[in-house]
Amino acid sequence: MKRALSYNLLMLSLLLVSCLNYQQKEINTNKSINSNEIQQSGIQLGACQAGLTNTDAEYRLMDDLGVEWLRNVFAWSRLEPKPGVWNFEYYDKFMETAENYGKKVLIVLAYDVFWLYTEEEPKRNITPERRDAFLEYVKTVAKRYGSRAAGFEIWNEPNTPLFWKGSDEDFFELTRLTTALLKEIQPDKPVAVGSIFYHPIMSGKSYLKKMIRHGLLENADAVSLHPYGLSLSASAKRVVQADKLIKESGYDKEIWITEIGFTTGGSYPNKTSVPGQAVAVIHAITQLSAAGADLISWFKLLDGQMPEDVVKGISSEEFFGLAYPDYSLKPSGISYMPLAKTLAGTVFVPDDLNLDGISTGILQNFRYEGADGSTILIFWTKRGTIDVKITEFSGTVSVTNLITGDQKEISGTRSIKIGTDPVLIQGIPVNEDSVIGVHKIK
Repeated sequence: MKRALSYNLLMLSLLLVSCLNYQQKEINTNKSINSNEIQQSGIQLGACQAGLTNTDAEYRLMDDLGVEWLRNVFAWSRLEPKPGVWNFEYYDKFMETAENYGKKVLIVLAYDVFWLYTEEEPKRNITPERRDAFLEYVKTVAKRYGSRAAGFEIWNEPNTPLFWKGSDEDFFELTRLTTALLKEIQPDKPVAVGSIFYHPIMSGKSYLKKMIRHGLLENADAVSLHPYGLSLSASAKRVVQADKLIKESGYDKEIWITEIGFTTGGSYPNKTSVPGQAVAVIHAITQLSAAGADLISWFKLLDGQMPEDVVKGISSEEFFGLAYPDYSLKPSGISYMPLAKTLAGTVFVPDDLNLDGISTGILQNFRYEGADGSTILIFWTKRGTIDVKITEFSGTVSVTNLITGDQKEISGTRSIKIGTDPVLIQGIPVNEDSVIGVHKIK
């Protein structure tokens, strides 16, 4: 997702439409999301542009953070710099290191090569006469790396003029042929289609409808969305609507959020403060998983600049990271870490708490269930603090402040003070039918 001036103008348009900074936008409770529209099979978390240095230090960072999925473009231009001349050295090393650390690699197939075009022709425009060359690239990647990959994603944000300059029909046919080829070579590997910049200003919903009409979901396993915007509540609702549209069209496909993020520098309108990005990570993972996302990949792992090196005019692209280039954590990394390590493989459970004397207009609440029988609760208030007592847990529960990373064990009456800092509470219910009670202490 290497933006530039054109993306900056796009984000400026988003600002003009929304007219709100992220930190000023009130986050709605997950109760506003219809539970009948949600289908979860286990949450997976990852990061974009991760592992690119191929260093042990970067992979140790990912282990510390709990990053399991690595979403990266296996760039055609890097692999085949000249017609028929292939260079596998970089991606061979990348896959080897990722395997050594047990990471799941999501291979993005994109974009093009300069030798496809004359100087006058627009790039990123795979016309029918160029399809065979692209499909040869797809076949080469699938045969060499596909058995070791976790899955494939076709292209990146084709509904934006920065990443696709051809017709929709040409892209849809390219996607259809690519999906069929991948399923022929690696039939057991999931394929995600779409990679849509899913916002009204980019006609995200209309683009998804056109994809469905052209039959692109027939052989796909997932639809990938990038629900960028200035309000995560609005983004989550759009994901719910996308999931509903897909199911009403007769398809039962997973929803993969292969990019979501907020920058802490530059001039993009979704710029937030460094502490604000930490809050955004928490809100993104909770609200998007509640909206039905099976995979959530944060854009991106590392900042491109250390704070002391920042000068005026540096692109916002340099500041989406969970950590700095020296691998020290940003506050967003501190927030991401317990979420990734705790929520991986869990299932979101809507509307299954007994809130006693507590208004959902005040308390944000999310419940998840783990395969080990544990229950995970994430709470925060929109304003002020409340004292609550948690019931129907067996033994002690752990309580983690998702902003500071501080953790403690609580037993007995389990009285907990909930404030605007989100907290993660994990424990084992008394039995599998227990309804966890959250009681306000007068």
